[in-house]
Amino acid sequence: MINTNHLYLFYRVAEQQHFTRAAEELFISQPAVSKQVKELEKELGVTLFEANTRRKVQLTEVGQILYDYATQIFGQVEEVEQVINEIKGLRRGRLAIGATTTIGIYLLPALLAQFKTSYPLIDLFLDIENNEQIQQKVLSHQLELGLVEGFVEHKELVAVDWKPDELVPIAAPHHNLTMQSQREPLTLAQVLAYPLILREKGSGTRDVLEKALANRPEKWQMHMELGSTEAIKRAVSAGLGISFVSNSTIELEELTGRLVGLPISDFKLKRILCLIHRPNHHFSPAAQALLDLMNIN
Repeated sequence: MINTNHLYLFYRVAEQQHFTRAAEELFISQPAVSKQVKELEKELGVTLFEANTRRKVQLTEVGQILYDYATQIFGQVEEVEQVINEIKGLRRGRLAIGATTTIGIYLLPALLAQFKTSYPLIDLFLDIENNEQIQQKVLSHQLELGLVEGFVEHKELVAVDWKPDELVPIAAPHHNLTMQSQREPLTLAQVLAYPLILREKGSGTRDVLEKALANRPEKWQMHMELGSTEAIKRAVSAGLGISFVSNSTIELEELTGRLVGLPISDFKLKRILCLIHRPNHHFSPAAQALLDLMNIN
């Protein structure tokens, strides 16, 4: 195998066409340069420079071939160094993250817009899936970071608290519960007397709700299962049932009167939204910049 240090010294001599100039450029002695080029010639069993009395050196035929390859090699090395410096300086790079539906649709857009304003040359990829799918994709290295709203079941993942969130029951403006809530706060039993519209299995919102209701004496029944929060909100707005969703997902609907958040006197369902990553993971500069925006250390 070619000694890369010897090859680089040969390359610099060929570039300068002079042993002394190459030595001065590299801040080493001219005899040291000559010695290592000779060692390269011995290693390869060829002569790389023509023997002449002129001060400038001239490449042999095989020396020219080696120089052409060395130019490609060290050109690529310089290109790699430049790319790495650009990545470190956030002037290039790609960040692949995943988020559960509530976070990805309702909470992340403003944050990612801020990120792109600060780092416009970073390519962002956002995968929106349910809680279980995001965890699996972080584990399998498809995503560098994940943001989830449910329980982190995989012990192989590190979970870091990000921000609090609350699940609230919602109903259509004309629903019986809406009329009752205008007179007095509702109880959980009154709400659960109506069939629920829930997210699919694997959803963080559903996992949190089911675990919270499992510790309660009230009975409940699922009426419908839908694959997105938007679908649930439309179904509830149409009067098909009630549901529990993050309060961050209904701001527009409450303003426009399409949905109503129901106050419950005896039940609060709060949770912590989390960031997940693989253990001992060295964050890319782009990932670290996003964590800084999220105030996660």
